[in-house]
Amino acid sequence: MKLLYRIGFSIVCFMLLYLPASHARHIVDMMGRTVEVPVKIERVASPYRIATEMIITLGAQDKLVGVSTVPGDIIKHYFPDITNLSLADRHSSVEEFLRMKPDVIFTTYSPVVDKLAQSGISVFCMKVENPDSMLEGMLMIGDVLNKTEQAQNFARYFKAKLDHIEAMTKAITPKKAVYVVGPKILITVGGDFYQNFIVQYAGGINVARDLRGGWVPVSREHLIAWDPDVFITIGYTAMDPSQIKNDAGLAPLKALKTNAIYIFPSYIDSWDMPTPESLLAIMWLANILYPEKVNFDMHKEAREFYLKFYGSYPQEVRLN
Repeated sequence: MKLLYRIGFSIVCFMLLYLPASHARHIVDMMGRTVEVPVKIERVASPYRIATEMIITLGAQDKLVGVSTVPGDIIKHYFPDITNLSLADRHSSVEEFLRMKPDVIFTTYSPVVDKLAQSGISVFCMKVENPDSMLEGMLMIGDVLNKTEQAQNFARYFKAKLDHIEAMTKAITPKKAVYVVGPKILITVGGDFYQNFIVQYAGGINVARDLRGGWVPVSREHLIAWDPDVFITIGYTAMDPSQIKNDAGLAPLKALKTNAIYIFPSYIDSWDMPTPESLLAIMWLANILYPEKVNFDMHKEAREFYLKFYGSYPQEVRLN
């Protein structure tokens, strides 16, 4: 019996030390690729700015070793070391990524993805086109980084706010018409861009929803025909909103007559970007479109959001 016990014990030790871990996982990414997840994840590269904020929202920023960009000063409050990380984007070479020694990479698809996968690195591709796929991305990252509970808590919070907005606005007719101003007055978002869905989920109608191609050029004739109720401009443009107000050719529009021109707020990143913060953009815009129905206290809501998912709220967000 003692001999059998020793043999059995030796076999168990051998299996623990030398055989592959039986709990290695496989997760399907947002492009339908099945990716093996390392048993231990300590180093994460995120050459996709959207994924970087998702990782920080989930509280896993301590694993980051490489990012694409650093979007503003607020993010340094939540992750002071971000400025010390390696910089890389989805077009960087395999060698640049290998120097980071990542266990996992979160990115969008590019030719380098297959080469990285062949080198043995777990590469998860993301495709964030609307709030639903943004949540899908959050849940995938949460699953990969063992932050499932945090990701599910966020998804529940997000959906509860959207359900409230829908309940408050679904019976309203006609819906408010919104024109989203891009880098220039006559560039807007088509129906396939994230900002279109922000307008939609806020209960409005994007006047350019039938167009496709992301940021698309339009004419003054388009604007006159659409006659939007509200202009919303992105905050990361050199264009001054006063250019809209001072444009004599647009003076007949309802939005200009009522001075209904607003700028997407920004905090960690601009709220109109396809990040977790886009929930606040939807809530903010719903307030603007239907203040008699929605009535979010956005200063309170922003404070709750950042405290709940980021742990602190270093300064008040600027609203307009």
